[in-house]
This record gives sequence, C-alpha cells and structure tokens, in this order.
Amino acid sequence: MGKFRFVTDDTPPASLRKRVALELATLVLLTPVFLYFAPRGMGLYSGVALLFLAYVALTAKYTRDRIWGPPAAPRADRLRSSMLTLSALTIPAVAVFFAWGMWEGNQVALGNLALAMGLYLPWALLQQTIFQFYFLGRLRVLLPLSPVVLAAVNGVAFGLVHLPYVPLMLLAMVAGVFWSYSYLRDRVVLPIAISHALLGTTFYYAVVGRDLLGDWLAIMNAAV
Repeated sequence: MGKFRFVTDDTPPASLRKRVALELATLVLLTPVFLYFAPRGMGLYSGVALLFLAYVALTAKYTRDRIWGPPAAPRADRLRSSMLTLSALTIPAVAVFFAWGMWEGNQVALGNLALAMGLYLPWALLQQTIFQFYFLGRLRVLLPLSPVVLAAVNGVAFGLVHLPYVPLMLLAMVAGVFWSYSYLRDRVVLPIAISHALLGTTFYYAVVGRDLLGDWLAIMNAAV
C-alpha cells in the first residue's frame, strides 16, 4: 500500500482537524432532521441532495489539496490497480448473485438489467464521490486510525444509509469496506462506482427478483 500523506506532513494540523470536526458534527446534527422529513416529500429529499452535491463540488479543490494531498502514484497506475482489485471482488459476487437467482427461479431480463445498470451508474458515482472523496477523506483527517479500520468505519456508515432493508444494508456494508480500502489506496472513484452499479443491479434483478427499469418506467409514467 502506498503512503497516506497530506500536502506537507503526515500529521494534519490542528486547524484542519477542527474544521473537519465542525463539518462532521454539523452533518451528524442535520442527518436526523433530514431522515425525519425526507420520506414525507421528495422535493425536500432532492433539494437537500442537490445542495450537498453543490457543496462537495465547491469544496472539491480544498478536499483534493488539503484533505487528501497529492497521490503517491500516477493516475494510470492507480486506475489499473483499482480496476484489478475491484474486479476480484465484483465478478465473483455477480456470479454468486446469478447463481442464487437461478436457484430461486428468478427470471432476469438481461436487456433491462444492462439498461438499469447504465442508468444506475451516475447515482452510484454520486454516492461514492460523497462517501469516498468527501466523507472518507475527512474521517482520515479526524481519526488517527489505520487504513483498514478507516475503511471499516466508512463501510459501516455507507451500509447504514441503506436501512431499513437489512439484506441490502449488510451487502452495502461489506462492499463499502472494500470500496473504501480501494479508495484509500488508489484514490480513483470511477471503478468503485462501476462495481457499485454492477453489484446493485444484479442484486436486485437476480437475488430480489425486482425489475429496476420496470419500476423506474412505472414511476415516470405515473408522474406524467
């Protein structure tokens, strides 16, 4: 594993840790309010999501320069490393999901699955950008823990946002640990988002037996 370092020193300055602590404390205080009100109105849910995405975008340079610092290897090397590692995680899991679906007798429409996967990828990219680039970076500043422990903490946090569906939560926790470890080591988010989209769609289609594309089209038709 490469060296985890900040721009100037391995130990983050006190001012940076205080700023990060304030950011995360604010999120902790606002999250229960968001979870309470969001189910009652998708307008509020979408508005908060867009506002937070805008905040992540506005602070992206600060996050890259001060929170993460320069990476330890060229991007091409890191991209290749991430793709190889995540393929070793994702391909066997996808095979297990399909085997489970065949055992349960779930009919998987491969065309719908492929389209749903493409539509799901931007959402997966958004989630992984928030949890890896933004949240994991700040955990790394605030908590003097090993990369393995940091990955576990971030993975558990990622899984918890998938409540109340417990099977999906457990899957997201396990995958989230591997994704977080990958980002700590390689600092590229796209392979993680692809892994997320592959695992998420095949889980729903093969294991749950749910046609995501059909559900989305039904919601759009109802809205029209």
